[in-house]
Amino acid sequence: MNTLTKRLWKCISYCFPFRKKIKQESLEKQPIEANSERETSYEVNSERETTIEANSERETSYEVNSERETTIEANSERETSYEVNSERETTVEANSEIETSNEVNSERETTVEAKRKRETTTKAHRKRKAANKSKSTRKTAKKPNVSPERDKLYCDECVSRQKRCFKDQVKTSIAKKKVFWTDFKRSNDFERGLLSRGWVKKIAPTFNAGPKKTVFRDPTYGHKIISRYDIQPNLILTRQRIELHLLKEDQITNHFCRVHATSKSGLCKVLRQWCLSCDANPHTFFPRCYMFSKINEKQAFIDDFTMTAACGILKWVLRTNGKSLQDEVIPSRKEKEEKTAICMSDAKINNHGPARIVPEDIIVTALVACQFHLYDLTHEDEDDIICAGIVDRKHFISDYYQVMHHGAHIQNSDKYVDYCHQLLCKLRRVNPQLDIDGEKNIWISKPRNLSRGRGIRCRNDLKDICSLGREWVVEKYIERPLLVYGTKFDLRQHFLITDWYPLTIWFYKHSFLRFSSQPFTLESLDTATHVCNYAIQKKLKNAPNRHPNLPEENMWHSDEFKEYLCTIGKEQVWDSIIIPGMKKALIHTMKATRENVKYRKNSFDLFGSDFLFGENFQPWLLEIQYKPGITKDTSVMWKIVPPMVEDMLRVVIDYKDDPNCNVGGFELIYKQANYTGNVSRSAPNTRTDARHPGLGSYFTS
Repeated sequence: MNTLTKRLWKCISYCFPFRKKIKQESLEKQPIEANSERETSYEVNSERETTIEANSERETSYEVNSERETTIEANSERETSYEVNSERETTVEANSEIETSNEVNSERETTVEAKRKRETTTKAHRKRKAANKSKSTRKTAKKPNVSPERDKLYCDECVSRQKRCFKDQVKTSIAKKKVFWTDFKRSNDFERGLLSRGWVKKIAPTFNAGPKKTVFRDPTYGHKIISRYDIQPNLILTRQRIELHLLKEDQITNHFCRVHATSKSGLCKVLRQWCLSCDANPHTFFPRCYMFSKINEKQAFIDDFTMTAACGILKWVLRTNGKSLQDEVIPSRKEKEEKTAICMSDAKINNHGPARIVPEDIIVTALVACQFHLYDLTHEDEDDIICAGIVDRKHFISDYYQVMHHGAHIQNSDKYVDYCHQLLCKLRRVNPQLDIDGEKNIWISKPRNLSRGRGIRCRNDLKDICSLGREWVVEKYIERPLLVYGTKFDLRQHFLITDWYPLTIWFYKHSFLRFSSQPFTLESLDTATHVCNYAIQKKLKNAPNRHPNLPEENMWHSDEFKEYLCTIGKEQVWDSIIIPGMKKALIHTMKATRENVKYRKNSFDLFGSDFLFGENFQPWLLEIQYKPGITKDTSVMWKIVPPMVEDMLRVVIDYKDDPNCNVGGFELIYKQANYTGNVSRSAPNTRTDARHPGLGSYFTS
């Protein structure tokens, strides 16, 4: 029996070398106890053998359990159970308790229950740990103005040191006059650029608030410094109007007073007055415009509408008979039939009556009107006039509607092709807007005091347009615009003015295009097709039949437009026609509005101009926006706005100290030289200022 026991313990110690010492000590005690018990009875020995076998089975089960437990907590608990078992094996009471296999099974069940309890306890502990971690994370996230750098400040000494550094920075910025104030809600780009230049922000409800309402805050660590004395900002950025008498001479602000060109009626007025005192012709870059607030403006518009209708009749004669005034594609017979059907269906809505055959007298009337108009523009001899007489305007307009709106045909139009072609060629030399007028005689009406495209409508009925009130401006619509994949677009061009006397204009090299959500057509005058303002188009769904190359957000960067010009073989027009044309229009417009501006040094501001292009890529100025919105609503605006704001700060701040500094994307396109004083204002000519030269003396109502 002793030999069997020794062999058994030898096997166990070989499998568990770390328990060798403990097991040897227990083996030394077991033979003595076994000899004393063996002398009493054979039954006791048999029970002892059964006990030893049970112990070996239990230790074997411990060995299997130790292989399954892989975590650190299980190992520690297993070692503790091993120590307890070794203590039990050294005593006689432990050997007597483990007498039967039932007792061994009960101990195994107890061990399994203990394991389950330990696993449950471990899971609960892990849940509590994760909950505490998430709670601490939430507490940290609720702290205002906490940055990663501030988390490194664990001691009060570091915090106080940072406060002293920020206080010294504020003192230095005040001494160097680098304090700014802004009420922009989204001024992160401005603030980032100014803070990088060593400026500090005055936090107050107004720019001239007193010390009780003035605070300086560390943008990185959130420390606050309350001002003890009055501090006036040296740079003021605002979207609100500022009374200039409240500003000091050295304070810089982004505000000008009385810039008339930034309103729809003001732009029309200043260009009309300015053309009398210079050689430039606004009709080469600005469509004809009329203000209904003036007494004689409505009659001037009626004359222009009739004149445009007369030219439209001559163009219709050429197109119908396969003759072209310029390089244009003459539609086939099938296309003309389809277009006629569309016109007739559209005309039924306008209730102009059924289509019919119009006599050829309408062509003669149009030729007479155009000849008188040509004489008025060129002062030619009366011998060149075909005929003279007074034309019934009402009857002429009625026949014009039959042809253009209902698809009616004119009798014997082929006899007048040569006359129409010669007269239109002469008019084209003196009328720069003849190509953009088209045949439909469409005008765009704009409310004077609204922005972002609100209230704008396209109209082609004289009675409908004349019913508008005094608060409207009517401008000639460009009926032959440049299209991209069959869709109309306009271009927003930013420019910066840093002084009016001498006039200083900076042109930004990047711009963006705004597309319509619907394909272009003149058969429908829907706003969704003809008004490209992003504020309107973003609320509409793109037409399913649009070209797939058009952007979903209806906006392109100017670089994308230049790539498109390369694909159609017109890459040279950007630098030869588009950019020079826009610069010319802006320079002339700012010259015209300069005399009305309330002048002040140390002022600047950003402007946004909207351009539309004709089929020959000629840019036409539509509007000028004062303080245009530069919100980053699209991916294109994200590319343009941040660098433009940084470049604007370079021009306004850095260029003032160093004229040779890098100004980024801005280009100085005009600076008035040898300025000596205010330019005298010339009184406007009543006739030219109010009326379009043409049909006022030749048509009767």
